[in-house]
Amino acid sequence: MTTSPTSFPLDRRTRRNADVRPVTAAEFLGDEFPRLAARHGHLVARGIYTLKPPPLAIEVGADSWTLTSDGATIAFDRGVADDALVVTLTEEQFSDWAQDQRSFNAMVVGRELQYRNGGEYELSIWDSLWRSLLDGWPVVDDIEFRDRDGRPLDFDRIFTPDDDPADVAHFLREAGFLHLRGWVNPERVAIISDEIDRAVPHYSEGDGRSWWAKLTDGSHQCVRIQEFLEYSPTTAEVLQSEHWNQLRRTLAAGDELVQGRPGNKVIEALIKLVGVVAGASDPTFHRDCHFGRHAYGCSGVDVGIAVTASSPENGQLQVVAGSHRVLIPVEVAKTAPYLPVVAVTTEPGDCTVHLSCTLHEATPPRIETRKVMYAPFKLAPRPDDIERPPEGSALRERVYKILLEEENAAAMNAG
Repeated sequence: MTTSPTSFPLDRRTRRNADVRPVTAAEFLGDEFPRLAARHGHLVARGIYTLKPPPLAIEVGADSWTLTSDGATIAFDRGVADDALVVTLTEEQFSDWAQDQRSFNAMVVGRELQYRNGGEYELSIWDSLWRSLLDGWPVVDDIEFRDRDGRPLDFDRIFTPDDDPADVAHFLREAGFLHLRGWVNPERVAIISDEIDRAVPHYSEGDGRSWWAKLTDGSHQCVRIQEFLEYSPTTAEVLQSEHWNQLRRTLAAGDELVQGRPGNKVIEALIKLVGVVAGASDPTFHRDCHFGRHAYGCSGVDVGIAVTASSPENGQLQVVAGSHRVLIPVEVAKTAPYLPVVAVTTEPGDCTVHLSCTLHEATPPRIETRKVMYAPFKLAPRPDDIERPPEGSALRERVYKILLEEENAAAMNAG
């Protein structure tokens, strides 16, 4: 099977912000669900057959329904099945869930989801199955990874600015990630490393623009700084270089990509410290759209710039190749992935690229501090839609605060 670069377009938006409205369970199940089941029910049924989760029961007020499958499609039956994972939602939560505003995962990390007869593993599977229903994204599928000539894709390939832009764009859409070399001068990142060190004293825990973690010695150290351009003229030069503009055009390949997030979030610096015991420093496998709103904003593109080298011994980016094409549940990817897991080993100045829908993680350093920067790109707003701040960013900040609260509570109990 030969796949063209446009077979998996960056723009996967199937819903519009302007169409979001309060939706009751009765309205959704009586109107939209039958249409979605007719289009995508077979994909959900295949995922249920393969992953074998418990049935999903939803309670909203005094009403309840259980999602069932006959192996070919799915249906909602009245009542709660005896062996079901039961999730209790408010009307507002149901409306958000039914419109891909918030996933179960988002509600779990926000400490607001009520459920019984199951745990986060089962919820993760149903998050994927539900998104499969909403968007037609298969949870299980037989896929191949091919280059533009139909040959098996080489996951270890490193692209340079001299490579054919169509090959680069195709690889990203086929595998969901890239490893680049020669786009950023290693001498520049050596200077940037010093600028990171000089910038850290300008941040403080709780300032809303930095993340902190607890180390084995009990100290709290800064592990992520936003609004970094203010302190790094060298990074500003990199982002204004012709190679960077070439990279943006290459990644877009016909789509319009806009750099940065709302506010001064053009690039952020991450400081990967040895000995982190608490805090959001080295997240395990996740998608950037796992909290919800995939259908409104994906795919975003994150470009990582290796300020220092990464390796299996000192931490690195790992991706689940093809997880933007097959919706492997996050918790399954952590334990028994059925797609290839690829580790990307980088030299200073190398770049990594991953799509917001691609499962990725950062393994922790074990030898010395590792530094990396991430520059996000998002799809340009659609002219027929309304702009809306990405709720995922606010949720990530909330998760960070929750992690700190849990750490402080644990420390008090230990004392």
